[in-house]
Amino acid sequence: MNQSGFVNIIKPTGMTSSDVVLKVKRILGTKKVGHLGTLDPAASGVLPIAVGRATKFFDYFLSKDKVYVASVIFGIETDTLDSFGKVLNTKNSEVSLAQINSVLYKFIGEIEQIPPKFSAIKINGKRAYDLARESANFEIKPRKINIYSIKAQSLPNKNEFLFKVHCSAGTYIRTLMTDIAHEINGICTVPVIIREKSGLFDINSAITLDELEETKNVQTIQEVFSQTKIFDVNEKVCHKLFNGIKTPLTEIGVDIEENLYFFAKYNNDLIGFYLAENGFAKQIVYLYNS
Repeated sequence: MNQSGFVNIIKPTGMTSSDVVLKVKRILGTKKVGHLGTLDPAASGVLPIAVGRATKFFDYFLSKDKVYVASVIFGIETDTLDSFGKVLNTKNSEVSLAQINSVLYKFIGEIEQIPPKFSAIKINGKRAYDLARESANFEIKPRKINIYSIKAQSLPNKNEFLFKVHCSAGTYIRTLMTDIAHEINGICTVPVIIREKSGLFDINSAITLDELEETKNVQTIQEVFSQTKIFDVNEKVCHKLFNGIKTPLTEIGVDIEENLYFFAKYNNDLIGFYLAENGFAKQIVYLYNS
């Protein structure tokens, strides 16, 4: 089956993102498939999958914002920072919503975060979670992330809270929650993480692997980018874009604003995805005849 486009999958808890990709390959009968941003095995929710030439959008989507919902239990700490790990420590002290809200402002904006040792980050060619399972001694360098908003609410169980986080790509929710706990002299674990949004992909329009098995439905590139302008170009401009020649925006369309993302199309085929920058078309993704 020769398809190109995207599948917005709800990844179930317990599966790796690579497991989902393998299942999508089998269901669609195609090899050119990749996910657009890893979800931990313990997490669930939106896992956008690219098929065919849509895989070229990997770098574009990898940098997009995410929205997560997480259930957090204070007073217990595991080595993986989630319910899949071994309990390392417990505390009996009670945590209040007021305590949590009093420190959340410290985590808004650009902050530094050290990803968890049980993560898919590569250290000298090996996954961090493999090194952690081998009890190897290693360090992960801090990275800068952006937290745009955090909201917390109490849950019925003692010391259990629900958090909603809007953040930049590269944010580890397990680490963020652990850092919040440490700020109030506590510990925590994160049994539930659900990704509600990843770039243009929302959980409300996501489907399960079983539903994909039934429908085999792949959203086209144009369906996913339905709010993005498409400009038809003539053969001369197509040739310039095709060959990577610097092309003025005025040769493509009359209403292309600076910093606008857009598609160029020739003979009903998408040539590529571009950013209007300094009066020219900057190629983001090349698509023509690919």
